[in-house]
Amino acid sequence: MIPSHLPRWFARFFEWFCKSDLYEELQGDLEEAFIENINTHGVAKARHIYRLEVFKMLRPSVVGFGQFHSKFNHFIMFKNYFKTSIRSLMKNPLSSFINIFGLSVAIGICLIVYAFIDQDISVDQFHENKHQVYLVTAFADRDGEELQYGQSPLPLATHMTADLPQIKKSSRVQDINTIVKYEDRVFHERIRLVDPAFLDMLTFPMQWGSPETLHDPSSIILSNDMAIKYFGDLNPVGKDLLITFGNDKTKSFAISGVAEPFPKAHAIDFDFLIKFDNIKQATDNYDEDNWDQLIAATLIQINQVADVDLVIDQLDRYRKLQNESNPKQTINAVSLVSLADLHMVSNDIQNGISYGVRKEGWVILSIMASFVMLVACMNYINIGIVSAAKRLKEIGVRKVIGANRRLVLVQLLTENILLTSFALLFGLFLAYSLFIPWFNSLFGRGLELVLTQPTLWLFLGSMLLITGLGSGIYPALYISKFQVVGIFRGSIPLGKKSFITKAFLTFQLILAFITISGGVWFTQNNAYQATRSWGYDAEKVLYVDVPDRLAFEQMHAAMSQNPDVVSISGSTQHMGHHIPQKSISRPDRDYTVGMMRVGSNYLHTMGIELMTGRVFEDHSEQDKQKILVNEEFASNLMMDDPIGEVIKVDSARYEIIGVVKSFHNRDFDIKIQPIVFSLTDTNDFRFLSVKVSEGTQPEVYQALREQWIANLPNTPFRGGYQSGVFNGYFEYLDSSAEFMRALAFVSILLASLGLYGLITLNVSGRIKEFSIRKVLGARLSHIAKIISTQYVPLFTVSMLLGAPLGYWLIQSLFDTVFAYHMPMNYIGLIISGVFLVAVLCIVTWVQVRKLSQSNAADGLKVE
Repeated sequence: MIPSHLPRWFARFFEWFCKSDLYEELQGDLEEAFIENINTHGVAKARHIYRLEVFKMLRPSVVGFGQFHSKFNHFIMFKNYFKTSIRSLMKNPLSSFINIFGLSVAIGICLIVYAFIDQDISVDQFHENKHQVYLVTAFADRDGEELQYGQSPLPLATHMTADLPQIKKSSRVQDINTIVKYEDRVFHERIRLVDPAFLDMLTFPMQWGSPETLHDPSSIILSNDMAIKYFGDLNPVGKDLLITFGNDKTKSFAISGVAEPFPKAHAIDFDFLIKFDNIKQATDNYDEDNWDQLIAATLIQINQVADVDLVIDQLDRYRKLQNESNPKQTINAVSLVSLADLHMVSNDIQNGISYGVRKEGWVILSIMASFVMLVACMNYINIGIVSAAKRLKEIGVRKVIGANRRLVLVQLLTENILLTSFALLFGLFLAYSLFIPWFNSLFGRGLELVLTQPTLWLFLGSMLLITGLGSGIYPALYISKFQVVGIFRGSIPLGKKSFITKAFLTFQLILAFITISGGVWFTQNNAYQATRSWGYDAEKVLYVDVPDRLAFEQMHAAMSQNPDVVSISGSTQHMGHHIPQKSISRPDRDYTVGMMRVGSNYLHTMGIELMTGRVFEDHSEQDKQKILVNEEFASNLMMDDPIGEVIKVDSARYEIIGVVKSFHNRDFDIKIQPIVFSLTDTNDFRFLSVKVSEGTQPEVYQALREQWIANLPNTPFRGGYQSGVFNGYFEYLDSSAEFMRALAFVSILLASLGLYGLITLNVSGRIKEFSIRKVLGARLSHIAKIISTQYVPLFTVSMLLGAPLGYWLIQSLFDTVFAYHMPMNYIGLIISGVFLVAVLCIVTWVQVRKLSQSNAADGLKVE
């Protein structure tokens, strides 16, 4: 047993340099002397004596020079392998280029996936207190399932801080829409109201000013982007901003700080920060003890991570308080989510303050990158096996002079690791300078590769190991097993026909077939989404966000004079914008629906089709207790004939008088939600919608802006074409399709290069045969048939297997990503087949053309 106080580093050092046949005896003597010295001199002096004795052992009779000699021999051996590898790469430029280029492109695409996932898992991890800061969430039964909500009651933070000693700090968070004015610059802006502890809990360093100024209710802190937007590069601290809240109240705020630029990997941020107490001015009927009033978030910071269980155990009291205040909207539990974990789980939290990770993106990118990597590795395996025909004599000679199979295997794998290293460096260059900037331009993600990041080099090392061994292990095992007799007799069939190369080529073609089909189908789906009906007439409608009733009436009166305007209507909510969620109680369960408060002719202006029943009557007080529902509502609530049914929305009772056709209010990757329309007063109008004559949209839009400037010069214009509300979604779809097409192109390119290299090596191995055929009068068409015949069955099998597999894979992907997508067809399969056949024809034609230009006599001289 090793003594407990023995200097372990010196013990290991002695084990490293001592001869193996002497180690056990000498180490025993040293340990025995060490124990005696402890009893005689104490631990400290015994350790010192042991170190000196170890150094005394550094003499020729003890040091294992053979070990150093062996290591030196290994160094010389690998140095020789390095030279051989470089020569092999230079002697075979075609196969070297195909292998290095293919692997480097695949590695570059894998680095996109790495950067994508790394950014997601790094979001908000820069906060110093991320493990002590928690978002308070609630669980409630809605739509037949238990959902988690990020909103919380207004008084919760105050009560928790007073009741629980484990809580160090807390901050309420609420976002409000305002109008911000500085001199002649006026913009609609979203301002975040927080308690002063917000900047203590979260890490947002100041570029100018101090976070302590947030204690002043008349001060405001800007983000770096907003400071540049309003003041350029100047320091704005001390300047005043005039802010108009939604209730038309205005207040002047002094700029007291500007935050440094936020890290790219962030989800929680702000444009403007003001003290939470300003909610009293921004909100009518404010009551800080009202448990019915929900705010965007409640953040708490606990003293120690170990205290979180104590806090969770005491949260049930706040559930009871909230349920007593609102028994119609009860919650099941109150819980906490750590800031360190918030981004990863935000997709499961309704109305949270952080956007979440879309794991579908991880899966799709990983699958596509794996496909490209497999195609590149198949290229290497095929070309590696076939090109080994040129090195059989070299391998045979090595075995004759004493190299066993293990040494040959090590040599071949070393060469492959070297080649993969070149590919890795080139792939890193491609990713850093080309692929990731291109990906960022497509999706606006801001991905980056930080070359000083240890995890990046760990990933690169893993890629080197995976690609180096994955692509080279089979060729190395296959080639190293050949016997010397078979090599020198010429009975090894490499370079001619090989079942293994055919199998790998078939697998490669299947992957290429699926990738090409995916690119075609994604492009088709984009076209389908672009032409899919929204359920209403968006092309002829313009809209503008109005601040109040007076603004609505002024714009209504002005636009009514325009001869190109067909109809005008008002609403509190508008298509393509946020719709508040309401709860409907039914005997079976509660349902969540969207509720839009609109004017009587809103449905006519928007072109929403009435399926059954009637629409609202103009100036009808009775119709304020009526509602219209969409088809999705009737379907979800299983109403065969909803007309005349009375339902309770929150605490009010409404009679259904009509059913309208379902329409898209959100992106097409989200299922159409049940919608309820209720009639509202002009006082509540916040949107003005204008239906215009065909072809007059630009002229009326210009007139709308001019009338706005004339009537509301101090309020920024916020409106546009209704047909443009989904522009961001369609741009994302276009980017996704372009990315898929790029991957399809890469797959075609790699498959083409691999096939070209394979056929080239195959033809070079049969050059004497083809020369004899030319001398005997064989036509080039006959030679082309001979070259292509052995690949036609492989292409046929690839398409027969790739077609159903690709169809099923893309169908599953569409079903996962899109709530509504195009019906699957066979066009993608047909185009993929045509591409692959064209590749075979082109590559065969290139080889036949080379043969036609070559001299048959030179071919007959080949050994």
